[in-house]
Amino acid sequence: MKKILSALIIVSMLILPSSVLAENDEEILDTTVSETLAPTDVPEETTLPLETELPDETTLPEETSAPEETALPENTVTPTATPAVPSQELSEHFNLQIDINYQKYVIPGDVTIELYSSNNELLGSHTITCNQDTKTLNLDFLVPEYRMGEKFKVKLVSGLRSLKYYEDWVEPGGTLEVQTYGYLDENGNYIQNNGCAMSGNPNYEKELVMYVNGNMLTDVSPRARIVDGISMIPVRAIGEAMGLKIKYDPNYDSVVCSVGDKEVIFNAGSAYTTIFGNDTYAPHATVYIEGSLFVPVRTLAEAFESSLEVLDFGDHLDVIIGQSPIVTEYRNRTPVNKNGITSRTNYLVWVSKHEYKVRVYEGSQYNWELVKEYPCALGAWNTPTITGQFEYIERTTWYYPGYYVGPVLRFYNGYALHSTLLNYDGTEYDGRVGVNISHGCIRLHPQDITWIANTIPFNTRIYITE
Repeated sequence: MKKILSALIIVSMLILPSSVLAENDEEILDTTVSETLAPTDVPEETTLPLETELPDETTLPEETSAPEETALPENTVTPTATPAVPSQELSEHFNLQIDINYQKYVIPGDVTIELYSSNNELLGSHTITCNQDTKTLNLDFLVPEYRMGEKFKVKLVSGLRSLKYYEDWVEPGGTLEVQTYGYLDENGNYIQNNGCAMSGNPNYEKELVMYVNGNMLTDVSPRARIVDGISMIPVRAIGEAMGLKIKYDPNYDSVVCSVGDKEVIFNAGSAYTTIFGNDTYAPHATVYIEGSLFVPVRTLAEAFESSLEVLDFGDHLDVIIGQSPIVTEYRNRTPVNKNGITSRTNYLVWVSKHEYKVRVYEGSQYNWELVKEYPCALGAWNTPTITGQFEYIERTTWYYPGYYVGPVLRFYNGYALHSTLLNYDGTEYDGRVGVNISHGCIRLHPQDITWIANTIPFNTRIYITE
């Protein structure tokens, strides 16, 4: 009953106005509220951690974040942070190989190369010697670390005529752009190309190929060359090929080039030159090279009225000297030159039978200069002197009853040049010349044949004409 009564009281309280409750049942209300609030604890019931916090079911990172393949870490990373670059793609070296083109006469010197970044920042400089034996220049530049694919600029500062990379080339002061790269070989190995190869044309002297009177001179020593932009030639070798007589004068340290009575004088260490008695100045001083005197080719050729043509083929020049009309005219006056007579020595003996003359020449083919001329006697009409070309082969003395001849310069069988007939006391037994009197030999006065015998060597040409 008490429980029923209590329930009714509660119900009545719920439906009564609050003012009535406050007046009549204040004590009961306090008790009832206290008892009813305790088991339900409103603060804990209104907190919704379990209902609103959904870390497991509703967390979005996994459901809404982009797949790994769409993440853009490299696009958002700053240039200084490159942890994703494989180490094999990185390098701190740039290797430059320069293959030197072959040239016959390389001018030794230092080659200087500079390396720049694509932003024109100087990264390094190398200087290395290049000479005649240099085939390749290998230059290693230590640079800030970079990734394959980086571009660089190679500058030729000095020391080469040109530098070429594929179809591009530059002269000193020019720059070539290059790019590094890497790749995987057939075995999957990463290969770095942290450099490049180029070709370089060295500084060199152009070869002068000499032609004289239509003939190429293959054994000119020392060689002709360009000096200070002027074509210079060894005067003795080229002058003699032109048909000139070349003589060095130690008193003035000069060289005389002549044909007949026409002379050109070059003075060592000076451009001062005398041409047929007239003083002038050559375009370059006469100089010593490898112990030989060199003169300007144009000055020598034009002095003797020779034509001169120079053809440039890039790596060499053809220098073509024509026949000198002055030399030609002189040769036509001298049969030994006109006929191209040769000798194995620097001397030649010409016997002109119709003139009863023995002439001794010094020089070489087409360039014989008369040294001495003597009268002679020849073979009698029934024992004539032989004609043709022979060589001096023996020196002796022939003795006869009552006289002798000597010296005797035998040139063919029993034929010889020798003295007139001499008594054993040294006086002349028969000193006649200018007549046909011998058994075929050529007789000269004792002092004349003695000079010849003491001057010409064995194998000298003996040239005898009618």
